[in-house]
Amino acid sequence: MLDFIKRYNSIKEIPNRNYEGYVWLSNEKKPFILPDVSFDFSTVEANPFVVEALLFDKAENKSIHVQHTGEYQIFEYDLQRIEESCIEKKEYLPHRLKDVKNVLFKQIWLPEEDENCAGFEVLKLKAIVFCGFKK
Repeated sequence: MLDFIKRYNSIKEIPNRNYEGYVWLSNEKKPFILPDVSFDFSTVEANPFVVEALLFDKAENKSIHVQHTGEYQIFEYDLQRIEESCIEKKEYLPHRLKDVKNVLFKQIWLPEEDENCAGFEVLKLKAIVFCGFKK
């Protein structure tokens, strides 16, 4: 795995830090927003479970993506470990997020040798990482 990505095996491993983002629980019709506050994932039980969460820790420049697809898929992206030249910023319209103008993401493009390009390095998309909201 790439050195800026860390995988968590359990939702209870997610650090209790201040996050901007959202958490969507299985018993809710829409997610609730975290406006740069902490959320204690150790309190999450089997039901209701977290369907999806996008979290950004501004202080540490880390993003966490949680998705439940029968089991949890949890990844943390350490954006401090990526050169700025490999990052492209993107903004998208929100869906079911009240008082949010845009959702901010960063695309991570890393050079990689490509046999279709005579072995030269080309930029390849490695991750699309949540980085907060524009309100």
